[in-house]
Amino acid sequence: MFDLDPFRPDAADVEIPAVGIGTWHMGEDGSKRREEVAALRHAIDLGFTHFDTAEMYADGGAEEVLGEAIADTDRDKLFLVSKFYPWNADPDAMLASCAASLDRLGIEQLDLYLLHWPGDVPFEETLEGARRLLDEGRIRAFGVSNFDEDALSDLADRQLLDMVAANQVMHNIPHRAAEAGLFPFMAERGIAAIAYSPLEIGPMREMEGLDEVAEEAGLTLAQLAVAWHLTLGLAAPIPKSARQEHLDQIAAAVAAAPLSADLMQAIDAIAPLPDPGTPLPIR
Repeated sequence: MFDLDPFRPDAADVEIPAVGIGTWHMGEDGSKRREEVAALRHAIDLGFTHFDTAEMYADGGAEEVLGEAIADTDRDKLFLVSKFYPWNADPDAMLASCAASLDRLGIEQLDLYLLHWPGDVPFEETLEGARRLLDEGRIRAFGVSNFDEDALSDLADRQLLDMVAANQVMHNIPHRAAEAGLFPFMAERGIAAIAYSPLEIGPMREMEGLDEVAEEAGLTLAQLAVAWHLTLGLAAPIPKSARQEHLDQIAAAVAAAPLSADLMQAIDAIAPLPDPGTPLPIR
């Protein structure tokens, strides 16, 4: 099992494991379901407890894959996250979406439920739905995804941030915009950060000198990315893989953290922080 300090957002009585496994693209091809279920079970065997999914992923198919994978696992040992569409953000639709996600996952409660990206439903209505889900015990905490600093600042100005426990955004070595303003803003308000697309291997390969840093660390590029996230300590990365050997590599990267100060400085030299105001990438 991993011995990592969890993120402890002030907005909810939850502890978010510092690294998780994503399920984006799982459930899209029925012929791969056995492999995907086996990979997620292998991740559990390796010690991963934090799993992320969404009703958008394969129209609920990823939730079904994850539900099958965790069916024989002690629910209390897992931290399960799902996300709902912005057009399902009014109270009635939100409750229906949550019920469907819980059914596909085969569980009675989500640890964290996220608004997938900002939409047109007034946030006050979304908070009403979140309160109902919290009161009914269907979720332990509520949060958002793909909200930049301006969006969160607007909610803060309207005194609508109190229930937001976490914000899931794109963050990786090639795309560090969240560090320029968003993460400090969130930290001041006790909002935990979760990093999706934490690897970005293609763009990493194009960054001159990064291969040499990984080689010096005795890691692959993917492992370097995971260890970098955990050393930085700003967001919980949720890498995704349906291949057991890749999950073994991710687990080894967790064990390799923290990276030395020299290695972190070398990465900073190759991938410096962007200027404040750099748009937050969304995928």
